[in-house]
Amino acid sequence: MPSSNSGLRQVAGAPRFCSNCGHPVVVGDARFCKDCGASLGSGLRFKQDLTWNPWVAMTLSLVPGLGQFYKGQRLYAVLWFLGVSIAYGAGLFGVLVHLVCIANAGIAGALEFPQARFSASGANSDSRAGY
Repeated sequence: MPSSNSGLRQVAGAPRFCSNCGHPVVVGDARFCKDCGASLGSGLRFKQDLTWNPWVAMTLSLVPGLGQFYKGQRLYAVLWFLGVSIAYGAGLFGVLVHLVCIANAGIAGALEFPQARFSASGANSDSRAGY
């Protein structure tokens, strides 16, 4: 199999499965599942079943903690408000903490990390010889 720089390499002997439908992927450098059409990339993606809008949460977090409050995270909202308020007392460090607060409001809980929902029996076992 020719080597590519796409970052999608199949380890010899390790089966690869679609994380969406569970069907085996037989083409080593495939980018989409031939059965369901799902992307086989390992990148992050936004969840589709959110009850809140990440952009609204980030906009509301211009007031520290308000984005977390919008998401229903009342304790985190209070902690972010206090943390950013205290950090602004330290000068420019407050701006950095405030930016982290805004990013946290929009991204935390909205990203879906790539993980296989289906795994081959024994594929995750460390009891194989040589491991």
